[in-house]
Amino acid sequence: MLKTNLVLAFRNIFRNKLYSAINIIGLGMASAFCILIYLHVKNEQSFDKFHNDADQLYRVEETGLNPPKADDQKPKSIFSFLTKTEDEENTPVTPPVLGPALKQNFPEIESAVRFDGYYKPVIKVGNQSFQEDKHTLAFVDADFFKTFNFPLLHGDPETILSGHNQAVISERLAKKYFGIADPIGKTVLIPGDAQPVPVSIVGLMKNFPANSSMQFDMVMPITSMDGYAGKMKDGLNTFNEILIIKLKNGTDMARFQQKLDAFSKTYFKPLNSSVQSQSPDTKVPDTYIRLRPFADAHYNTGGSWEHYTNLKNIYQLMCLMVLILVIACFNYVLLTLTNAVSKSQDVGVRKTIGAGRLQIIVQYYTQTQVLAFVSVAVGFVLAVAAMPFFNSVTGADISLNSFSFADLGVLLMGLGLLLGLLAGIYPAYAMSGLKPLNIMRGFSAYRINPVLSKGLIMVQFGVCVVLVISSLIINKQMRFVSQTEMGFDKDQVVMVENPYWFTDKQQATALQAQLYHWTEMQPFMAGAVATSFGFGGANMNTHLVNGEKVQIDHLNADFEYFKFNKIPIVLGRDFSRDIAADSAKFDLTDSQKKSEGTKLRHNTIVNQTLYKMLGKPPLNVYNETIGGVIIGVCKDYHNRDLTQAIKPAYHTVNRGLTFLIWFRIKPHQSIPLAMEKLKAEWDKLTGKLPFNYTFLDEEVAKSYDAYLSWMATVTTSCIMAIILACLGLFGLSGLTTINRTKEIGIRKVLGASVGSLFVQLNRGTMYLAAGAFVIATPLAWYLANSWLQNFAYRIKPDWLLFATSAVISVITALAAVSYHTLKAARANPVDSLRNE
Repeated sequence: MLKTNLVLAFRNIFRNKLYSAINIIGLGMASAFCILIYLHVKNEQSFDKFHNDADQLYRVEETGLNPPKADDQKPKSIFSFLTKTEDEENTPVTPPVLGPALKQNFPEIESAVRFDGYYKPVIKVGNQSFQEDKHTLAFVDADFFKTFNFPLLHGDPETILSGHNQAVISERLAKKYFGIADPIGKTVLIPGDAQPVPVSIVGLMKNFPANSSMQFDMVMPITSMDGYAGKMKDGLNTFNEILIIKLKNGTDMARFQQKLDAFSKTYFKPLNSSVQSQSPDTKVPDTYIRLRPFADAHYNTGGSWEHYTNLKNIYQLMCLMVLILVIACFNYVLLTLTNAVSKSQDVGVRKTIGAGRLQIIVQYYTQTQVLAFVSVAVGFVLAVAAMPFFNSVTGADISLNSFSFADLGVLLMGLGLLLGLLAGIYPAYAMSGLKPLNIMRGFSAYRINPVLSKGLIMVQFGVCVVLVISSLIINKQMRFVSQTEMGFDKDQVVMVENPYWFTDKQQATALQAQLYHWTEMQPFMAGAVATSFGFGGANMNTHLVNGEKVQIDHLNADFEYFKFNKIPIVLGRDFSRDIAADSAKFDLTDSQKKSEGTKLRHNTIVNQTLYKMLGKPPLNVYNETIGGVIIGVCKDYHNRDLTQAIKPAYHTVNRGLTFLIWFRIKPHQSIPLAMEKLKAEWDKLTGKLPFNYTFLDEEVAKSYDAYLSWMATVTTSCIMAIILACLGLFGLSGLTTINRTKEIGIRKVLGASVGSLFVQLNRGTMYLAAGAFVIATPLAWYLANSWLQNFAYRIKPDWLLFATSAVISVITALAAVSYHTLKAARANPVDSLRNE
């Protein structure tokens, strides 16, 4: 029986090549999309779960340290209720003293591991210098290799981190620094507080897995970190380390959390009292410790984590996957019903000779299942081919090497069975219900009622309308943010990192002065300035403004910052090198020493937003709210992307704290040639230290990468859905022409033209398209408006966007139905009536 059904299935597939090809293409595209989304989701779910006893690892967080955003300030989406815990704004960094205190007070804690990174260290190996990224070097507790499952190739996990100024490096870093030579016993120099510190390599570890949130290439004992003793003395005044604890097996989490709450209330009481004294009119909430499962930490929106997975994007991708899968299955149903008349004689004959309904269902379901497995095989090939494109579009990092053969086999088998079930049950059931008497009457044609088909088409078309409108709105918003003036001149500006800024302030200032002088001598350079921040970054200080805590951006730059960036001073004056007070820190008088707020103790230029917030105070006098002297007001400008409103900000001059040097290349000059000359001067002045730079306009564009990725994802999904919907319309037009063959013949005999027949045949399709558009437009508007809430500055969807989507929908529908309708309209009416 099974063999017979398989033979019939393959025979029917090859007999109807056009319909089979369309079905395989449609189901294959949907399968490829499902496979890619599934692999992406599985990859994100696998992060940090490979550790031994991963379910006993927790990240320590604190509540109440940062004021949470008001609910009306948070971007809303239909997935907000699913991501509530991931959006919790706890503080994920802890005081250095907290880890030892927890381990000492709680026997339930098996180990407590702190780690603290080093921002882009310059590491010297012999005569070579390497400036590494921020993930390279980490200072960790001695239990690091006992707590986490990072295998050592050389060294004992129990003792490897017990020394001082010793390091364990990865295979990747060993090859980079020492080639094929044994790295054990070698010495490298890392930055120190006053001078480079020699570090001995005592261990070698495997490269961290790709699905690890931590991606360190060098780890050292935390006691070797510069300033460690001072941080421990600071107690609760310093929060800068990640803390991971491992609980003993069998720990009662509810009881343990109760004990933590009691501990927190006492332990953080001095900190809360200090904060309360600064804002006596505001009730400061108690600080509590919260534990987040380590494997879930990468879903949290809180900062200071190496890898972040946006759960809303995951849910959105899964919704797109379901929509694409449903559209593809609908297409199969439509195309099968379209081709049902050609198969009806077969059903009639089989029923006449005694075949039961179950046998007919099994036969046609078998054909669908075979087609589904072929489609999944095609989809897998398409998925492998499209994987690099998918990674670039979504920002994912998936590879087949990360999955076992068994996992892939189960995925493909499960997807094939699911496709067969969704696409095959109804057509098989419908075909088995055909009446043999109606089928076998030569004078009576069998017609299929298209009500269900029309309903499926409306769903498909509605999905396409939603995706088209969403894609148009997202594209328009991204054009808007890319074309909106930022309030400063970002063109042809290159920002270079000062390699001495963290280790030697004098040398950093000297290099800055030498490069300023060199810039003045170059005809292709328009100037230079130094800052302590890049685009999107700023130090933030908390002040009490009008009785409320307000976070204010502190932007430290050089004297020429406003002239360099062409930011107007709208009130007061600019900084001046001729006025010593502009760059000097001043002491507060007794009358100025108040507990409220952070004391700036500098002359400052504020932006318009802060000036209005302060009540437009007089200039050149001490301002108690910010603790500084306002000498000028600059025009508001965006130092972050347009997802955020312009924040209150003040600017100071303190050249010892600048680590980026900005150079502007004159218009119409060769940027490659200018960079080549700048690099040559850099090598001459620094002894060929790493030359790390980025262009300001690229940094601005990079801030929208996540949104651009989502735009590309929605656009790609939109195109795929349109293609699949066209296949469905193609099937519906075929069904319509089959059921109206006699009518078409009669109309042609009575003189109807091809054009009038085309309109007559497609009128119903246009009605379906119009109905789907009316139903889908409000949903599309709601979804797009929810997405736009991510931006402080955004477009307002207008009628033109919806009209454009309507035109696209109509053109798409007409293109899809033209083949069958034009073929039927041009057919010889004699043949049509004879066949009928």
